Amino acid sequence: MLGLADEYTVPLYSQAEAARIIGEPTNTVRNWARGYAYRTTTGPQTAEGLITVAAEPVGRMSLPFVGLAEAYVIASLKKAGVPMQRIRPAVEAIRREMGTAEALLSERLKTDGVELLFDYVEDDGADRSGLAVVRNKQGVFRDVVADYLQTVSYSQGLVESFRPIRYGGSVFVDPRVNAGRPSFVDGGARLVDIEGRIAAGEPLAEVADDYDVDPDAIRTVLVADGLAA
Repeated sequence: MLGLADEYTVPLYSQAEAARIIGEPTNTVRNWARGYAYRTTTGPQTAEGLITVAAEPVGRMSLPFVGLAEAYVIASLKKAGVPMQRIRPAVEAIRREMGTAEALLSERLKTDGVELLFDYVEDDGADRSGLAVVRNKQGVFRDVVADYLQTVSYSQGLVESFRPIRYGGSVFVDPRVNAGRPSFVDGGARLVDIEGRIAAGEPLAEVADDYDVDPDAIRTVLVADGLAA
């Protein structure tokens, strides 16, 4: 993808790991990555992949950060109430009409909880908006648009990092930090390191003190990952 540094495009995650980070079933992420075939009354149909897969996977690691971020955006849109029947054609329309290969990563992508919206007017500092429903181009007002991706940070209009909703905002994923492994916002420790020590029987309070992480944040993570007693 043009304009993205190498750390955003090299394979960092298996599809199973990506599914765990964003809180979706592994098979769902596989379908978003590979596409799938299905039958209808009018005959066989094919759904193309929606997220970026590395051209040269490294072992089981087939998703770069951009693919993980795209999957997170799709999962967030679903949680905001937008059905996949609206997400898929809207993303394809944006890519086709705007030439935006990174449609799912764009800061111009929004939702009102029902439709997928896209800002068709570039931000030039003027007090105007081209925000419209992708499906029918019906214009909407900015003040009715839900900021459904408050957990996402952007740089130059594209997703730069995000805080998975399932971890309560205490964890971030950034390909420039800890090789893209989910890490605690406070202290910067990787989840895998803290979870490993607790799984080995070390007291949570001691581990939290060692890494300067809020014990409650660790408990939230353990519950989300199904590791709490």
